Amino acid sequence: MHLSLPKISKRVRTYLRRRHRLFQVIVVLVVIANLVIFQHLFLETDEETALERSLINNPDDNGFSISSYLRGLIPLANGKKTVPFKHTDAASSVKDSSKDKIDNTVSNYDDSIRRKPGSSDNITPGAAEVDSANKKGNSANNDNTNKNSDTSNHKNRNSNKGKTLQSGTQESTDANGRTIDELYNLEKERRLRVSSDLHEKFYRSTHQQKRLQAGYRFFEEVFTHLYKGKPSSPPLTNYLSPDRIYHARYSTVDKDDTVFSEEYLSKFLQLEDEELDSMKDSHSYIVDNLPEHAPKGLYSGDGIVYVGGGNFNWLTLLSIKSIRAIGCKLPIEVVIPMIDEYEPNLCSRIFPALNARCIYLPNVLSDPNDKDSVVSKFEFKGYQYKALAILVSSFENVLLLDSDNIPVHSPDHLFKKKPFTNNGLIVWPDFWKRATSPDYYKIAGLSSSESELLPKYDEVAGRYIYDTSNTQTPLDLKNIPLHQRVGSIPDPTSESGQLMISKKTHTKALLLALYYNLYGPNYFYPLFSQGSDGEGDKETFLAATVALRKKFYQVSKFLNAFGHFNTKNEFEGTGMGQYDPVEDYEYNNLREEAETLPEAKLERMKQKNLLLANGPRILFVHANFPKLNPWTLKKEKKFINEKGERFRLYGTGMKVRTGYDFETVQWTNMRYLLCELKIELEIYSDVDRKELCEEINEHLAFLKSTIYTLE
Repeated sequence: MHLSLPKISKRVRTYLRRRHRLFQVIVVLVVIANLVIFQHLFLETDEETALERSLINNPDDNGFSISSYLRGLIPLANGKKTVPFKHTDAASSVKDSSKDKIDNTVSNYDDSIRRKPGSSDNITPGAAEVDSANKKGNSANNDNTNKNSDTSNHKNRNSNKGKTLQSGTQESTDANGRTIDELYNLEKERRLRVSSDLHEKFYRSTHQQKRLQAGYRFFEEVFTHLYKGKPSSPPLTNYLSPDRIYHARYSTVDKDDTVFSEEYLSKFLQLEDEELDSMKDSHSYIVDNLPEHAPKGLYSGDGIVYVGGGNFNWLTLLSIKSIRAIGCKLPIEVVIPMIDEYEPNLCSRIFPALNARCIYLPNVLSDPNDKDSVVSKFEFKGYQYKALAILVSSFENVLLLDSDNIPVHSPDHLFKKKPFTNNGLIVWPDFWKRATSPDYYKIAGLSSSESELLPKYDEVAGRYIYDTSNTQTPLDLKNIPLHQRVGSIPDPTSESGQLMISKKTHTKALLLALYYNLYGPNYFYPLFSQGSDGEGDKETFLAATVALRKKFYQVSKFLNAFGHFNTKNEFEGTGMGQYDPVEDYEYNNLREEAETLPEAKLERMKQKNLLLANGPRILFVHANFPKLNPWTLKKEKKFINEKGERFRLYGTGMKVRTGYDFETVQWTNMRYLLCELKIELEIYSDVDRKELCEEINEHLAFLKSTIYTLE
């Protein structure tokens, strides 16, 4: 069929007009769809950004009053109880009507099931509920002081198990006839569901699912060997006498006639030959069978890891708030060991706003569908959680922090520079001489040299120096500390409030440290500390690294003791300051270079280089005694002297040491979290919030009034 040019032109115009109208319709539909999607995303992002911004930014000196919009994100008391996490993605994705029923049941707890006077049974209905009793000035609950007092370390975790979520034999019931045990089970199921929802949300991608399954297989392999390598000898409890090795301060200044030589350290814990051989066999099996590396892709990136849960949740939140306020961008993972200590609102809303997430330990350690997992043969507790937390975290490179450890400067740079990049493990010094039994070295197949010495640690100079005075051949081993000899774990002991480890280079050392902790109380803790104070996980990471002949870096700048002088002019320690390892490493290199320079040139070099002039900065404040729990501090009058006067826990030198008024900043953070945002935590569930905030404000006013006294 032949068409003329005009007809063809006409048909083309008609076709284009129709296509144009169709195109317009499509464009309109796409625009509408995008507007809907944008609105949805915008509202979600606005919520998260507002919460994140409010949590990260420090409030000003006059206090920061958040908007009613933000208050809606963290449900507060409005005359009735709420279940705030119900509105999160994790909870809203639940379709099961039976689960919704549990939510409704839990959210409608009647006051009649709260603890009766004198009863030790307690259950906290919701992680972010503000009980109306807290609004009535009811401070009572003096029978629950254990719940509100922080334990000194994770050793006491299991003794506090279930303080905030526990069942009982009491027969009291609520208005609906439900017993405390029934309510306990409902609450436990709710927490398990929330932890499961968040777990599934994180691992929903194909890549994350593969990583999760690889982790299950890897951990099963590891724990199979750890189980088979259990020491078969009886617990090591045989000491030569009732006397224990004394807790000796490491010092090159104070004269100490007691030399911690091999001979001296052999006078305490005693092992029979059969016990020694049995321990050797177990250790040898573990070293021979533990994998050198983790599966490819199981770990990635850098991040900070805490062991949280229970009383430690508040301290962890305070530390994270401080970290974000100083500009740290590193992702954070908080490992929660037990469901009793899991707080749904904290894990589903508060921590995510701070780029932190909870890891409920059982969810990632073994496949819940594997009822015969060898992991179930272990009962974890206390110090074992640190090694476990590092193991299950998703990060390849980890900065492990105690919950009561607060960085005062951003630690982001630590992962990208020496000494971490060229060593893979960084440990920090403690106050004490190392007291490891010589039998440990026999068990681990290590020998301490009789002719070579390690650099001697000088805690005043803050460096390791080769001792040229010991030129005697052979060495007088009776007058030389065992831990100054090549092949031994070097002095001083380690303080594990912070630890850096790379799982790329030190996976096997981490697993061996886990072995030492799993069988620590009966075997390895006595070997490392011989009954002296401070036994626990602190020595296991460096010991495992030395046993496997891996590289490590010991921060040489000695820790700084924080505290104050009491009314008797006696110093009372309240915390420890640990130094930046990057600056420590660079400072020592600069000092070596400077030692060869004439005095005039050295002075010019110091003027140009502040690090050489001033030395490394304090990076971490380990606020471990007392812990920064405002309610406990108030009840125990930790900052009030015999005259009834308030005082600064850390004295007047913190601004010089950390760069700012650390104590005032922390109390400002407390007020912001507990009194401005009114975040609910189980540690304060039985505390009158009004009274708590009055105390925080009063002490904060005192701190601000004494700023002029700071050095």
